[in-house]
Amino acid sequence: MGEVFRAHDPVLNRDVAVKRISAGLDADEMVRKRFRREAEAAATLSHPNIITVYELGLEGEQLFMAMELLDGADLKQVLATRRLGLDEKLEIVEQMCEGLAFAHAHDIVHRDLKPANIHVLPSGKVKIMDFGLARLSGSEMTTTGMVMGTPHYMSPEQVRGAKADTRSDVFAVGCVLYEMLTGRKPFDAESMHAVLFKIMQEDPVPLREAAPGTPESLAHVVERALAKNPDDRFRDAGEVLAGIRQARQAAAARPAEHGPGRLPAGAGGRAPGRPPARERSHSSAVPRGTVPPASPSASRWPLLLGLALVALAGSAWALRGYLLGRPAPAATPPPAAISPIAQRAIDSQVELARRKLDAGELADAVRQAEGALKLDPNSAAARRVLDDATATLKRIDDAVRAVRAAGEDRDRLASAAFDLMVLDPGHPDAERAATAAGSRFRPKAEEARRLEQQSRRAAEEAGADRTAAFSEGTDLERQAQEALAKGQAVLAARRFLAARALFERSRRSS
Repeated sequence: MGEVFRAHDPVLNRDVAVKRISAGLDADEMVRKRFRREAEAAATLSHPNIITVYELGLEGEQLFMAMELLDGADLKQVLATRRLGLDEKLEIVEQMCEGLAFAHAHDIVHRDLKPANIHVLPSGKVKIMDFGLARLSGSEMTTTGMVMGTPHYMSPEQVRGAKADTRSDVFAVGCVLYEMLTGRKPFDAESMHAVLFKIMQEDPVPLREAAPGTPESLAHVVERALAKNPDDRFRDAGEVLAGIRQARQAAAARPAEHGPGRLPAGAGGRAPGRPPARERSHSSAVPRGTVPPASPSASRWPLLLGLALVALAGSAWALRGYLLGRPAPAATPPPAAISPIAQRAIDSQVELARRKLDAGELADAVRQAEGALKLDPNSAAARRVLDDATATLKRIDDAVRAVRAAGEDRDRLASAAFDLMVLDPGHPDAERAATAAGSRFRPKAEEARRLEQQSRRAAEEAGADRTAAFSEGTDLERQAQEALAKGQAVLAARRFLAARALFERSRRSS
C-alpha cells in the first residue's frame, strides 16, 4: 500500500524513512484512512521495540509519514541468510513480545505480525514495523466480517472474519516462533485457500517432531499460542513473554533433558553485553504475574468437583425437560457467520474432497469432507461428498463380507469377487477370491470389458477424450486386452474395471 524512500531532514540534520501511499491508491479513501491509522497507531507508541514515527504530513494531495530509518534487515531476510542459535531466536521473540505487550497495554492490536514486519538492527535490537492494520480502540475501520492480514500468520478468527483482539496477535507470535524454531511455516500449502483451511481446521506438525531439540517447556508455549480457540491462548503478548521466560528458566534448570537444543544455564540465555529483558521493558509492558502451579493432588480436587457439578447440573436440566414434556436445549450454539474468504477456503476443500472421491480415495474424501463440515455444518456440497463416500465404503464392506462368506464355492467366489472388483478394482480380497474361482471367473472378465466399453463411449460422447484421465484409461484398456488374450482373466478384469473408473472420471470432469 505504500512506497518508502530514504530522505534527509534538513531541520534536525538526520536521515529518515519517508513512506507515502503508492501512486494510484492515494485517491482511495479507505487506503488513506488506513495510512493515517498506521501513523496514528505508531505515533501513540513510544517504545524501544517499536519503530518511531516523527511526522504525518500532507504535501499537496500526497500523504506522507516520516519515521526513523533502520539499518539491518527484517526477520524474513535474517532467517533466509543467517543460521541463528536457539538463544538468538528467543532474544528476538522476547523483544518482539516486549514491544507488542506495550501496544496491547495501550489497546492497540497489530493484526499483521509476520517476519517481514519485524526488523533486526545490527546491534541485535528488534523493532516492530507496519501498524497499518492496527485497530485502535473505538476504530470503525475494521468491523467484524472484514478479513485483513497475511494468510500464513492469520488467526482462525481473522480467517472467519470475526473480531481480532490481542489473542490474534498471540497466534501470529506463535506462528513466527514456530517458523524460527523449525525453519518452516506452521500452516503451509500450495494455495492460499488451502493455507486458510489448515489454519481453521488442522494442527501443525508437533513442534518437538519438527524440531527435535526444542525444550519441552518452550514447545508448550508455542502450542498454547497456536490454539485454535482464542480462549485457550495466552491473553496478550505480556503473557507470551512471561511464558517464554519461564520456559528458559525451566530449560536452564534441567539442561540434561534437552540435548543439543538446550538453553544455556546461568544468565537465562541472554546475549552477551545485553541487559536482562526486564530492564529493557517499558513499565506498561510488564507481563502479568504468574502463580506457581499447585501440586497434582491439590489441583485435582477442584477439577473433579467442577466436573461433578457440571454433570449434576446437566442431568437436572434434562430431568426438568423430561418432566415438562420438553427436550433439553441443544448443547452447542448455532454456527457463527462465515466470512467470504473462509467460505472460499471451505469450498476449495470440498472440491478437493470430491476429487478424492472421484479418484477412489474414499478415506481421504471422508476426512476432507468431515473437516469442511466442522467449519460449515450447513455445507450441502460437503454433505453430499461425505454421504457418497461413506455409502461406497459401506458397499465395499458388504462386498468383502460376501467374498468371505462364499467359502470354497467357486461360482459364489467368482460372483462376489467381481462385485467387489467393480467397486474397488485393486482390492486384495477381490483378486484372491477371483484367483480361487479359477475358470469360473473368465466370463466375469468379459463382463468387465463390456462395462469398460460402455463408460468409454459415454466419455467420448461427453467430449472427454482429450483429458489425461481418458488417456490413462486407454492405456489400461490396451493392457487389459493383452492380458485377456493371454488367458489372464483376473488381471484383465482388474485393468478393464480400472480403465472404466478413469473413463467415468474423465466424463464427470468434462
